[in-house]
Amino acid sequence: MKFKTSIKHFQEAVNKAIQAIPSKVLDPRFENLHLNIDNRMLTLFATDGEISITATTDVDSSDKGDLGMRARTILDFLRSMYDTDVNFEIERQQMSEQGIVNIATDKGRYTIPCSFESKAEKQEKTFDIEFDLTAGDLLNIIQKTTFACSIDGMRPAMMGVLFEIEQNLLSAIATDGHRLVRFRKTCEVSLSEKQRIVIPARVLSILQKLVSEGNVRISIDSSNRSIRFSTDSLVLDAALIVEQYPNYEAVIPLENDKKLSIERAPFYDSVKRVGRFSNIGDIRFSIAPSIMKLTAENINEGESAQEDLTCAYDNEPIEIGFNSKFIEAALAHIDDDSLIVELSTPTTAVILKPEKEKENENMMILVMPVRINN
Repeated sequence: MKFKTSIKHFQEAVNKAIQAIPSKVLDPRFENLHLNIDNRMLTLFATDGEISITATTDVDSSDKGDLGMRARTILDFLRSMYDTDVNFEIERQQMSEQGIVNIATDKGRYTIPCSFESKAEKQEKTFDIEFDLTAGDLLNIIQKTTFACSIDGMRPAMMGVLFEIEQNLLSAIATDGHRLVRFRKTCEVSLSEKQRIVIPARVLSILQKLVSEGNVRISIDSSNRSIRFSTDSLVLDAALIVEQYPNYEAVIPLENDKKLSIERAPFYDSVKRVGRFSNIGDIRFSIAPSIMKLTAENINEGESAQEDLTCAYDNEPIEIGFNSKFIEAALAHIDDDSLIVELSTPTTAVILKPEKEKENENMMILVMPVRINN
């Protein structure tokens, strides 16, 4: 069994498939990269049991066959190589399921062990929800939401992004209990009733590395609680999170009657600077008509910072405290030049959103306040 390609071409496909394999593989069943050669098409498959990725690429070959190689071995080899033509010739050892992959380039000869055990057959899925997003729209949804996901393994549902899918509308929600983001996007999807699924944040982070252009087909198998993302040369299958997502709507305040308008860039820069002076990460906002004062202090080291920002605000003065990192992250994920901050009391969640929404998009970020000492 033989095939010929280039190092760059082969590595691009390997880099996609191997994203399914974590850096530390505890189960030897999932350490292999599976290759299928069928005439001029090479298909690579890798899985960790919950996520599987299939990548395809053209090669020069008239053979057919299956083999498996240790993923990290072949990846380490490719990373150390320069781009050149490469020939692969696979030899089976007599009376054995083991073999050798002979690799030849213009400067060297290399051998890697392989096995001829075919990969497990994929479970058949019946997709009851299917729709397309452009790669740009999907990446924008991921970038706008995953930063707010929880990393607490005791709350598995919050380690993912909730997708609420209804007629021509997709809502993506993420929260870690201290902040919440909801991003809505119109899309062409036909459904008789709203569907809710929770996609692991790790799956979405992998997608960020794999898709860059074109369209992505999203297929959901509700009965088997799985999802598939597919492009022309890539298929990613993953298990959905089955735990119930918390009732996020219950924490969104509906009567924040105080509204403040401010330029995003200077606000973001001030939060980054002032927040560095707090020994516990908290920052105080003192808001009065036309001015917002940001203060923080490190009592242990005798350090403090204060900055004044102009803003549009004509309500009664209010003092409220936040974790500076949460405010900083929220501002980093709002694209508009200016934003609206909606407040009520020092203990009520604050809502931040772009002053001018983009066409067919709607975004809001909620941040819970913290208690501040007088």
